Amino acid sequence: MMGNLTPGQKDVIKAGFVLAILLFAGALYYYFFFVKADIEKKEKQIAQLNGEIKKLDQQLRDIEAQLGNPEELKLKKEFLEKIAAKLPDSPDAPGFFEALRDILSATNIEYTELVPEKHNSYSIYTEIPYKIKCKARYHDFGHFLNLIEENPKRFMRVKTFTIENQDNRPSIHPVTIDVATFMFVKKG
Repeated sequence: MMGNLTPGQKDVIKAGFVLAILLFAGALYYYFFFVKADIEKKEKQIAQLNGEIKKLDQQLRDIEAQLGNPEELKLKKEFLEKIAAKLPDSPDAPGFFEALRDILSATNIEYTELVPEKHNSYSIYTEIPYKIKCKARYHDFGHFLNLIEENPKRFMRVKTFTIENQDNRPSIHPVTIDVATFMFVKKG
């Protein structure tokens, strides 16, 4: 078939093949150096966005689950308010003294000394320790410890205590107690 063509027609066909090869090579060059890199970049962005969408979907499901149970939200809110009331954001020495006074009067313990000690600061709270010297019977002292640890007005804990003997009154013991109360440290 190529034998029937004139030399000019053969040159046109050759030029067409060369042009087709150049166009194909140009298309390949354009694809591999421009389009392919852009496609890979877009695929990475799509994968990242799909991951973010999954996270947001999970957060949305969590929020919907919370909203679907308003009683649980109400209970959590009440619990947080209760904890916040027991853990003030200031040293509130009068609040501690009032709670301690109530405990001392309920247990018949006679204190002789109440000494505030150096505060210990941590990342989200500050410990405010006190040393209490008093005299108590074993039963009253146990009741005192229980009321300190389970105080409804103030978060307190007994750090250490020592009980000594008293020869002239064996039923009443000198006691030294290290008690700590706490303060919430607000951030930002």
